[in-house]
Amino acid sequence: MCDKAKKQLAFCMMLLLAIVYLQVIIGGTTRLTESGLSMTDWRLFKGVVPPTDEASWQAEFKRYQQFPQFQELNQEMTLDEFKSIFFWEWLHRVWGRWGGLAVFLVFGFFLFRRQLDRRRIVQFLILLLLYAAQGLLGWFMVKSGLVDQPRVSHFRLAAHLLLALFLFAYMLWMVVDLRSDTVKKTHNPNGRLLAIAILILTVVQITFGAFMSGLRAATTSPTWPDINGSMIPNNLFALDNFFDNFLYNHATIQFTHRMLGYLIALLVLGFWIKHHKIAANAAHRWAMHALPLIVILQVLLGICTLLMSVNRVPVSLGVAHQATALLFISTVLFVIFLFEWRVESRP
Repeated sequence: MCDKAKKQLAFCMMLLLAIVYLQVIIGGTTRLTESGLSMTDWRLFKGVVPPTDEASWQAEFKRYQQFPQFQELNQEMTLDEFKSIFFWEWLHRVWGRWGGLAVFLVFGFFLFRRQLDRRRIVQFLILLLLYAAQGLLGWFMVKSGLVDQPRVSHFRLAAHLLLALFLFAYMLWMVVDLRSDTVKKTHNPNGRLLAIAILILTVVQITFGAFMSGLRAATTSPTWPDINGSMIPNNLFALDNFFDNFLYNHATIQFTHRMLGYLIALLVLGFWIKHHKIAANAAHRWAMHALPLIVILQVLLGICTLLMSVNRVPVSLGVAHQATALLFISTVLFVIFLFEWRVESRP
């Protein structure tokens, strides 16, 4: 690709990144408002236009009343209240479909102009496959809450979130790869390894965050710095199977989520102290300085969200916590990309 085409494609990819970022925010809002089970069927084109008259709304509401969430939790719900939760799930689905269409149009535009080499074509095909997989996984998640319990599987919820993060990370990597020829990288293999370790721990941390959301574990211990009066809860390993505690025990999941957060914050601060002065370019220095600020913000948001989750997680704080997690991952990825892995050859 010529430099002009790379700049144009990078700009388009940045717009697509913004679409995905908003999709994650909308998804978090949908989850925290418990709107995800309001649309009880999934068809690729049906539902793009929401109900437009009273009869259509009544039919949609009647369909919702046949499923566990209404029968067990929302029996007093009015039609207007149903419209509110329906809106978020509708927006989440439609925004995802329009995002996939946008990716397809960008791909088609540059392909038609013959500005994509074989590697870029493969990247776009993988991206479209990821988008399709995310939609299917979203419906697979919703189905788990339409059978015998009024909530989705926290395992499927975590998988849906992690695939969204991977999709975003893949697109971000495409963007920085397009601009790699104009950016000087920093040679520091040890720094890159530590940044990769921080990234892996963050993915694990987000997984436990999804478990907390799916199991509503925050509401069982809305205290800090203790957990209901103890730094280490007595029921940390209450389940007979040791590993089941990390999958189902609210106390273990919240304790692990907290400890991983502290560990990541300490690693980021140590990483910044040791490596921030050796960045080879302004972009790298900016990203290195941003990391500790973002992680501190994320810790504070997590604490505030926890303390306010007496009955339920506050939507605004929960969404901000999730959005900041995605911002943090993006910054770590950018830092990793700007570290040169191979040792430069010497004469």
